[in-house]
Amino acid sequence: MSKNLLFGSLFLLFFYSCQSDHKKTVSENITTQISVEKEIKYAKGFSIQQFDGYKVITLKNPWVGESTSFDYVLYSEEKPNNVEGDVFVKTPIKSIACMSLTHVAFLEKLGLINSIVALSGCEYVSSASVNNLIQSKSIKEIGHEQNINYEMLVEEAPSLIMAYGIDSKSNNYINKIKTLGLEVVLNAEYMETHPLGKAEWIKFVAAFYNQNEKAGTIFNEIEKEYLNLLTLTQNIKKPTVFVGMPWNGAWYVPGGKSFQAQLFNDAGAEYLWLDNDEKGSLVKAKEIILDQAYEADFWLNQNSYRSIDAVVVYDENFKGFKAVKDKQLFNNDKRVNAKSGNDYWESGVINPHIVLKDLISIFHPRLLEHQLYYYRKLE
Repeated sequence: MSKNLLFGSLFLLFFYSCQSDHKKTVSENITTQISVEKEIKYAKGFSIQQFDGYKVITLKNPWVGESTSFDYVLYSEEKPNNVEGDVFVKTPIKSIACMSLTHVAFLEKLGLINSIVALSGCEYVSSASVNNLIQSKSIKEIGHEQNINYEMLVEEAPSLIMAYGIDSKSNNYINKIKTLGLEVVLNAEYMETHPLGKAEWIKFVAAFYNQNEKAGTIFNEIEKEYLNLLTLTQNIKKPTVFVGMPWNGAWYVPGGKSFQAQLFNDAGAEYLWLDNDEKGSLVKAKEIILDQAYEADFWLNQNSYRSIDAVVVYDENFKGFKAVKDKQLFNNDKRVNAKSGNDYWESGVINPHIVLKDLISIFHPRLLEHQLYYYRKLE
């Protein structure tokens, strides 16, 4: 498998975390609830309830196959009594350690990158501002998988560690961190199936800094631009599109209910595998792709392949593809650093409107004037 396929397809699954299997809930005796956050419009993975003096963020379905939810109780003054929760956090937090680069993208959009003291995957960072902090040693490398630098985390003592859960095995790492007296919360943005749903997790991140209003303003602008772009692709003839490259005889493609399939549809394209309910990736045999994608108009996201010649060298059968003949191959690797860190998987999470502009420009170049930001055309 190429580096970019690993980084692109599995990047969001590199970083891990979980909480206790024990489920705690807000006490049923609490009667001081003021409101439920009604402005969570697209994200399905969390909710925010405001009470008198504190709020509760409920994380739902933290990873595929896990139905246990977690309650994070956030308070600014006194820790609330008679309230049960999985993690109690005094806000605003002063410092944070991030286990995913998508967390960094949210913090940068909020203007809060100076609060980051540690990060997993420093060498893959695309943000120039964050890279400056890494170079100055203001941000340190956490490590990942079996190589977490626990000693460094204890030394830095961040107010919060924001992590990801992959499966129940993630408990091993989280429990280890918890025994060190550090607070851990899960961010399940990668589970969202709508691009705006992923971006809306900026409200989740902002809550720990008491920056809810700012996050709402930022998201509203993103939503407004995204929805305005949708008006361009209504009632338009849709070209067909497929994605990816084979690996070990298999071909990984986004499911029909994935955020990428949603983006293709919103950009006015007909995704070849839209007719299934898979939210993650599907595995297709290369032979099936050769048959079903032969006449597709566009071919996107070729992982680490940088040219049409390189794609064709992999398999001579690709020469006959309509997309190859018409030179309609585009890759989301325009913003890749020396270590194959791809900004599409970093800042793209908070810029779905820019990704959508790229895709509309690719599928319907006459609809708007736009210079590709995350994508580039293969020559």
